[in-house]
Amino acid sequence: MFLHNTWGLIFIAYNSSFLPCHDATSTTFDFLDRGRLKMASAGIINCIYLYFRGEIILITTYLLFLFCGFLVIVAGTKLSAYGDVIASRTTLGHGIVGGVLIAAATSLPEVTTSITAALIDAPDIALGNVFGSNTFNLTILAVGDIFHRQGRFLASVKLNHILAGMFGVLMSAIAAMSLLMNQLGGFDIGIGGVSIYSLVILLTYVYGSILIIRYESKVKRVEAEETQAVAETTSMPLKKAIIGFGLATAIIIWAGINLSYTGEAIARHTGLGQTFVGTLLIAATTSLPELVATIAAINIGAYDMAAGNVFGSNIFNMLIITITDFVYYKGSIYTVVDINHAITAMAGIVLSSIAVIGLFYRSKRTVFTIGWDSVFIIITYIFTVYYIYIS
Repeated sequence: MFLHNTWGLIFIAYNSSFLPCHDATSTTFDFLDRGRLKMASAGIINCIYLYFRGEIILITTYLLFLFCGFLVIVAGTKLSAYGDVIASRTTLGHGIVGGVLIAAATSLPEVTTSITAALIDAPDIALGNVFGSNTFNLTILAVGDIFHRQGRFLASVKLNHILAGMFGVLMSAIAAMSLLMNQLGGFDIGIGGVSIYSLVILLTYVYGSILIIRYESKVKRVEAEETQAVAETTSMPLKKAIIGFGLATAIIIWAGINLSYTGEAIARHTGLGQTFVGTLLIAATTSLPELVATIAAINIGAYDMAAGNVFGSNIFNMLIITITDFVYYKGSIYTVVDINHAITAMAGIVLSSIAVIGLFYRSKRTVFTIGWDSVFIIITYIFTVYYIYIS
């Protein structure tokens, strides 16, 4: 389309400069006027310049998007490694660090991307990134099942994660109901510029986090021998781990901001729309830290850390809706976004339910070494992406 319009402009510029000039003493059109030749040349050169400038900007946008995605992968991996050192060398423990600190840290791309999208008036990218990341994160469990290669992955995970999984279901249900009640029922109450729905999500997150931390402290999953073994194999000083954690966080924030700008530009150029780009492209990119951390954890046999990272990230992602609503300057964000986000939120509820059932019902039956729960998760995710694409 852009190339066609460019050559059209060239054709107009070329022909408009050769308008017939009627001489007083001759009926022959003058096509050799040097001034008009210069005008035609300038017009053609200008059109060619505009075309190649647009192409260069477009290519640069795609390259920056890919580069930021690469930075997210590297920084997200380092973030998990530094968090593991902090857990082993402090009294926080792997349960709290893995389920809260690392989960929040690997969700930083979603935070920065959604906030930036809200500030540049791209609310569909902001919420699409949140709901899309949640569905993608749950699909990571199925991908981890493929890399597990030793039977069902969730059968190797402790039942402790059911609590976090159910809180993820609850918060996704609240978010979906908020969208439907606002857009279909027209009901919303603003308190200090923030929707009451966002405040409910915030209170649910705080209450859920307290319960999960208390439950983890009661279970005491990490034994003294395991902690000692980790401490002995970790030679990195605590100070270095804290500094590295901070640097990785800063890189993820910068990359997340640029992912918003480049993603919004890609949405406009491709015509796919902010909802689809936010739900699929940006959501998948900002979830790369969770993907890398989960696969790495599975490869070293840290199955509970892998599952805890996914469920913990999904809970934290719901808090991003409150933050996004707070920074959005055109009123309640629930009013202006596409109602199809409610479909993505409910898809997250379905995926979480499948994962929780897989955790509770410890069947050893597999399909090509992966569990039936993973098969259903993959099918549901593909169907959701297809629906968002055609809607």
